[in-house]
Amino acid sequence: MVDSSTRAVVGIFTYMDDALEAVKKVKSANHEYRMYSPVPRHEIEEVTYPEKSPVRIVSLACALTGCICGWSLAILCSLDWPMRTSAKNIASIPAFFVPGYEWTILFGGLGTLAAIFVFCKIPNVLRTAGYDPRFSHDKFGVVVACAGNQVDDVKKRMMDSGADEVDVRESL
Repeated sequence: MVDSSTRAVVGIFTYMDDALEAVKKVKSANHEYRMYSPVPRHEIEEVTYPEKSPVRIVSLACALTGCICGWSLAILCSLDWPMRTSAKNIASIPAFFVPGYEWTILFGGLGTLAAIFVFCKIPNVLRTAGYDPRFSHDKFGVVVACAGNQVDDVKKRMMDSGADEVDVRESL
């Protein structure tokens, strides 16, 4: 929980390695942080979020739900409106592969998209207190939330990591 006495310490870095070093120091002190980068890099992901994403589980669950719904819809429609052709079964399994497949893709895709939005917190319509437009151009940023009495310690950690500049703002 972030209260009104919380400050946002913004470290602006030219080099990614320095920013990653600052993140490691901040994580060891158990502070809440955000990292901004102008480009996606695997090294950043490994340091900031080492666990596997839960999006894949949501994708699987939605795809299985879609498969079951597609098959169920086709079978139930055939049983509700039987059109017997020759001596074939009314619920003929080969005919239901296409609806099952299509619903699997539909539900899996929509579920994955929704999970990405939820877990990545997209869209972030409100700019956070620590965001700097340079983070989208050519600088790396680490924004740390800390109490007012911890600001000096966090600033020192940032400067020791090689920050170009460190700024303190009202809250995260």
